[in-house]
Amino acid sequence: AEMEQTSLALAIFCGILLGVACVVVRVVCGGPHRMILELGISKLVPPAWLMFLARLVAFLAAGCAAGVVLGYRERGRVGEKYKGCMFFVLLAALELCWYPTLFIKGLVLLATVEAMAMVFLAVLTTVSFLRVSRFSGIILIFHTIWVIYLMLLTCAVMFTV
Repeated sequence: AEMEQTSLALAIFCGILLGVACVVVRVVCGGPHRMILELGISKLVPPAWLMFLARLVAFLAAGCAAGVVLGYRERGRVGEKYKGCMFFVLLAALELCWYPTLFIKGLVLLATVEAMAMVFLAVLTTVSFLRVSRFSGIILIFHTIWVIYLMLLTCAVMFTV
């Protein structure tokens, strides 16, 4: 019944849009191999292909969840819907910036601050999405777990370097 309240086409479009953004960042920035070797963190990070695949899936799923919320038609939740989408846009922008900050430029402290802000925004977004759509909120719970992993990874890199 919840999915009848939203636009499936918008959900798919937002998922694909965010997935494409993830791919573009990776293609433009290149692989993380050089920085992983320079920082000496090869034991801390998963293989580059696995990290990219996990990020892509996370972006696709989160984008679809945002599309479900953005397209939600039920009245009375408009403020929460737009607040959640605003948080989501900020979260997505930070996530897209996190990769080049850490793995391309090697700015570990800045990447750590970004990762902490990402966790904060992920929690705010998840709470807002749960108030609008249980389905989207659950997807964002898993996405928040992913973002927490990125923060822990970044903190581990910071304390290793």
